[in-house]
Amino acid sequence: MAFSQSIKRAQVPKPCELCETDTNIKWKCVQCNTLMCEKCKKIHLKVQTSIKHDIVDVKSSEAKTEMEHTTITDNIPCQIHKRKLNCMFCRTCDHLVCPECITDSHKKHDLDSIDKVCNEKMRELKEVESKFSDTFTLCKIEDSKVNDFKTKYEQFFAESVQKINQQENLIIDEVRKYAKALREQLETEKQRIEKFITEKEKNIAEVKENLLNKQSKLQEILDSNHAATVFSTFPEFSEKEIPNASFKAFPEETKDFVPTEKNLKTISNLFGSLQKTKLPKGLPQLMLDVIKSYTTDQNMVQRVLIMDDKTAWISNFSKSTLRKINIDDTIKTVKEISVKVYDMTLTANNDVLLSLSGSTDVSLLTTKSNRSYLCHH
Repeated sequence: MAFSQSIKRAQVPKPCELCETDTNIKWKCVQCNTLMCEKCKKIHLKVQTSIKHDIVDVKSSEAKTEMEHTTITDNIPCQIHKRKLNCMFCRTCDHLVCPECITDSHKKHDLDSIDKVCNEKMRELKEVESKFSDTFTLCKIEDSKVNDFKTKYEQFFAESVQKINQQENLIIDEVRKYAKALREQLETEKQRIEKFITEKEKNIAEVKENLLNKQSKLQEILDSNHAATVFSTFPEFSEKEIPNASFKAFPEETKDFVPTEKNLKTISNLFGSLQKTKLPKGLPQLMLDVIKSYTTDQNMVQRVLIMDDKTAWISNFSKSTLRKINIDDTIKTVKEISVKVYDMTLTANNDVLLSLSGSTDVSLLTTKSNRSYLCHH
């Protein structure tokens, strides 16, 4: 195996690209980008369309450099006159022209050499390429930021979910403990009630048995029809000897579980809730730029309500003023109302709802016929 790997394969010489037979390649045409032998070089330079072509030695370093920096501008067929080659560039019409094109319709136009215009366009394309390259570099930087953002946010998200799971398990454990304690208390209460029932049943049974015995003896006396027996046993069955039939009263109260309805509605107070927080350090932060600012004659502005891109309401609580302003290069007050505004918002009808200081009412500021009306509700 080692021997077979050490064998080198021979390279087949490349033939001339014109005659395709001679492998002794010595020359290269810069414009045609064609390799050729000595014989074909001479023939190539005799052809009318390639008389001015640059032929370089393939072994020279200039050959490669020349090819890298030379743009082929001849041998471009005319799109209109197929058999003609373009020879100039018409700046007026912004396209290549051949001699026949010039004669037909470009005589007085601004004509320039193809090489010159091509070099100009090449420079412009290189500038565009440079911009593409710069933009691509920015994209790579942003892509790196996105990957960093993604990694850190996924970690942040996983930690948030873990905290929710931990809180869930903690509360479940505590709820189970609390529910177990409630069941044990309820079981104790059950034993108390069951003890009362047992004693009650035993007491009733004893009274019933005593009554049945007395009743049986009493029936025997009644059935005997002997006055002596009646007189002798009467004291035993007088009313005072009747067993006491009053029983201990049933308990009026016990314990029952009453779910707290508010817990379901305010579970966030018990469990926790999602709240806004800053992203972990290292993540891109939103940067805000001030485009334009305006100065008022007020010492402060508490609330701003935008009506449209030219109109707004601003309030100053300390001076009890509410102003309607027009916004352009500067701001202009078009309406001023003396009122202490705590907060305000816009309705669907473009009216303004106001919350005023020292009042539980909601006031409506409506504009009709270009006049403002303040109504209290």
